Amino acid sequence: MNGIIPLLTYIFVVSFTPGPNNIMSMTNGMRYGYRSILRFIGGILCGFAIIALSAGMLNLFMANLIPASGKWLKILAAVYMFYLAFRILRSGPMNDGKEGSSTNRFWFGFTMQFMNVKAILFAISVFSLFVSDFSKDFFMVVLFALFLVFVTFMGTSLWALGGTLFRSLAQKHYKVFNGIMGGLLIYTAIAGLIK
Repeated sequence: MNGIIPLLTYIFVVSFTPGPNNIMSMTNGMRYGYRSILRFIGGILCGFAIIALSAGMLNLFMANLIPASGKWLKILAAVYMFYLAFRILRSGPMNDGKEGSSTNRFWFGFTMQFMNVKAILFAISVFSLFVSDFSKDFFMVVLFALFLVFVTFMGTSLWALGGTLFRSLAQKHYKVFNGIMGGLLIYTAIAGLIK
């Protein structure tokens, strides 16, 4: 029972702080509105569900694998985040949300998870540091994975709704907004490399 408070604190802090999922959700929310980006959020959730389940089932294996491949995974993820930042920095004013863009698609949200070091390390650390102490039962691993997906949905939705609420302001000042969001992604990439 003593481990529940640190577990929940860690889950909520990581899920609601800036990262690729939240920043892209806010950007897409601002561009297209919350309802129009539900497919993107659905892609995030499906991709993260696979990562969370994999981390839960293979946490001991992954703990041995990450030290050997962690450096290259971080570099690959940082390159990907720089690419996302470049796309945001080069994008024009927000549109009306009818067409969408390649960053507002289910498959973009889905595939983004497998390059998202924050999501991968988050899932691995939750299961290896916390959940394995509670239970090694398959059913409990599935329940924890579903809980992580639910909290991820809450975090990305909050960021997307924030983007939607400030949409008209951002449409007038899209260069400033794109600069801030691109800068946050660059910061996230650099912070991930320095750790």
